[in-house]
Formats: sequence, structure tokens, C-alpha cells
Amino acid sequence: MELSPEEWVVNLVDPRYIKSVEVVPTNRILDPPGFKVRGESWKPKGQDDSGVKSKDIESLQVQKAWQIAMQPAKAIPMNLFMSYMSGTSLQIIPIMTALMLLSGPVKSVFGVRKTFKPVLGNSATESQIVAAMGMYVVFQIALMIIGLRKLSSMGLIPNTRSDWLSWEKGVDYNKGVRSFIV
Repeated sequence: MELSPEEWVVNLVDPRYIKSVEVVPTNRILDPPGFKVRGESWKPKGQDDSGVKSKDIESLQVQKAWQIAMQPAKAIPMNLFMSYMSGTSLQIIPIMTALMLLSGPVKSVFGVRKTFKPVLGNSATESQIVAAMGMYVVFQIALMIIGLRKLSSMGLIPNTRSDWLSWEKGVDYNKGVRSFIV
């Protein structure tokens, strides 16, 4: 008993059938939101061509600046957890984790103007954007502190007196007195 393929399978690969199918456009289905027919532009009723008000643009710029400023703050809990979980042993992964916690924020602090470039340039929002930039730098410093704390817990930062013994002067307890041992 031979099985023949279904009719739709045969029609799917038959170019003559595909050319014979007529596509009929229908207006029963509504266009999706934001859909524009070519040559047509959508305008809300009662609004002229002047576009968006400058106050709206300013508020959006400030909002975007604060979103940019809060990005490092969102990374702080994750970096604390990663720092805790990587341990204090002197292996490549914990050391690289700590160094990345230092190098990333340093690069970000030096590139703060580049980071905020999309929202800079409007004198009306300058002070609010500078405040957001300041918070961005504060959050980057918090990330650096996590990295420094990690390096310190691993013993890679010389912060105790015993780390500097090679620069200490020797103490002569005999005070110049020579003793003879028989």
C-alpha cells in the first residue's frame, strides 16, 4: 500500500500552484498600532506640525540622564555577590574579578562625558544632568571600593606594618655594647 502525500504538501512545493493563488486584501483586520501606510503620516487630532514641546524634550533628557546614572547602581549588588562568591584565595579568577572591579569604573569615570553625550547640550537641563553625572561617578566609586576591599581581603594591598618590613631600619638592642660569649 503506497502512501501519497497530502494535497497541501504537493501544492506547497509546486510553483504553478503558487502562481495561481490569488491574494485578496481585506480590510477586516485592523492595522497594528504605529503602522503607517507609505506616504501617510499619523497626526493626533488637534495637533499642529510644531511637534513635541521643548518642556517634554527637556524632561525626557533629564529622565534619560538619571537612567544612565543609575546603571552602575544596579550593578552594585551583583558585584558584591560575585566578590563574595569568588573567595579570597590567590587564584586567577578572584584576582581578575577584583581587577575588573577597579578598571571598569576607572574607565567609566574618565569617559563620563562620552556616556552622557546623548543628553548633553541643552542649557536648560544642564544642572540636572550634571547632578546625574555626579551620582554616576559616586556609583562608580562604590564599585571601585568593592574591588579595593576584595584586593585587601586577598592580601594584595600592602596596608599593614608587616607589609613594609623591608623598608624598616634594623633596631640594635645592644646599644653599641659588645658582648663576648665564651
